[in-house]
Amino acid sequence: MTTRVVSLRAKSRYMQASIGIDIGTSAVKVVALGRDGYGVLAETTRAYPMATPRPGWVEQSPEDWWRATCEALAELYQAVPGIEIVAVGLSGQVNGLVLLDKQDRLLGNAIIWLDARAEAQAERLKKQHGDILTGQAATDINAISVLAKLAWLSDNEPENLRKAGCLLFVKDYILWRLTGQKCTDASEVTSAGMLDIKTNNWLDGVAAMAGFDPALLPPIRPSTRIVGAITDLAARETGLPLDTPVVPGAGDVAALAVGCGATTPGILGITLGTAGHVVLSAGSAKPFITGQGLWRVAHAIPSQAVWLGLVMSGGLSLTWLHRTMTGAGSNLDFENFAALAQESEPGSAGISFVPFLEGSATPYAQPTARGSFIGLSSSTRACHLVQAVMEGVAFNIRQCVDIFDTLGAEVVEIRMAEGGARVDRWCQIMADVLQRPVTRLEYLNTSSLGAALMAEAGLSGNDIAELSASLPGDGTRFEPALGSATAYTQAYSRYRDGAEAEIRRVSTALRR
Repeated sequence: MTTRVVSLRAKSRYMQASIGIDIGTSAVKVVALGRDGYGVLAETTRAYPMATPRPGWVEQSPEDWWRATCEALAELYQAVPGIEIVAVGLSGQVNGLVLLDKQDRLLGNAIIWLDARAEAQAERLKKQHGDILTGQAATDINAISVLAKLAWLSDNEPENLRKAGCLLFVKDYILWRLTGQKCTDASEVTSAGMLDIKTNNWLDGVAAMAGFDPALLPPIRPSTRIVGAITDLAARETGLPLDTPVVPGAGDVAALAVGCGATTPGILGITLGTAGHVVLSAGSAKPFITGQGLWRVAHAIPSQAVWLGLVMSGGLSLTWLHRTMTGAGSNLDFENFAALAQESEPGSAGISFVPFLEGSATPYAQPTARGSFIGLSSSTRACHLVQAVMEGVAFNIRQCVDIFDTLGAEVVEIRMAEGGARVDRWCQIMADVLQRPVTRLEYLNTSSLGAALMAEAGLSGNDIAELSASLPGDGTRFEPALGSATAYTQAYSRYRDGAEAEIRRVSTALRR
């Protein structure tokens, strides 16, 4: 377990705050958002492990999420003594699946979004129900989707499904532990490929498609509606005040859209956490074309939708390279390791990196694709590898942005956040590759911030977009470097050749 406490903006020992809790892939992040314009007061982080019992399987223990949440909240009270918590909102990794039995006991570990065991079931669902899923749910089903995971359970662990009394998504498990209420929000259901986007309810017949009892499905509630309050047991375990109101919040994609300020059309958010997310707010009625590896996710604002491009290994790619080099004897800390890229020219001396360490999503929905360096030679230096990884992720993000452009979305501002955005060089590369200015936000943990904003909206009744826009801080702006366009255009072409070659390799192997 690791803990990070950052007291950011405490103005007083005694202050009201809304709390945002984000159950991420590797850690829980808890943020205290001061009321009346004070901004973020403090944040705490607690890590938890992942289990990989078989190749392609990735699981986590929901009990670990709960334990880490309780510990992070305890650290928060130490960071801001005397804080008065008035509301709680939630966010979490999407496409994670938790099953409770009829006595509310866990039926094993959660299968999380990185798990790729359901590839065959995803292909079957596409063949049998593809028209309905694309037409009514606006989804290209794949192995990430909870719908495919449920079909896998139906095929391989039918007894567990028969024992189940309720299905919960990741953040909704924490909601249940806090309040005793079992419900979800529309962003989770769209991410899972199970929402009828016209009725904003569960897709009719979706349980029969995957072979499970529809009684498992929890009710869908608005992200900012108060659905319950902190119970006596939860108050004792978390330290949260008894009867504090709680809103369901949203999955991490919709939450980070709120935290990035992508609450009105034209603002594009790029986050570099474990994955890379590219989000844009569009009118919920705006035509959405499936088939390009994009997701259409319900927004916390009902009149809007989130368009999502996904890079499976975003910040993870740079973390992986650092871990690999450290294991090979390098003693560089992460900051000095990332700074090596400054010694490389744009284009990484002809080296390309394909960032498919955990498969590809946008624009190639292929979970078994794998990453690679291309163009290595005896003159390759460590700085070229670091630069190439940053460029490869940026190129994959450019592909997402290019698809948004072809769909007619207008991008007027680009904002960057999450851990990878702490690296100045990466932000500059992003501006150079996109040939557009990029602003790094002052507060980077946008999913937990979005959850806190939704809690505040639920408590106060204020508009989410206005609350987001009122946050203090202007961020740091990165302009495209003069003279970089040609080198990055050539490097982007090499990257695409390498990425498409990998997709062809996988497609050929699957046909055999």
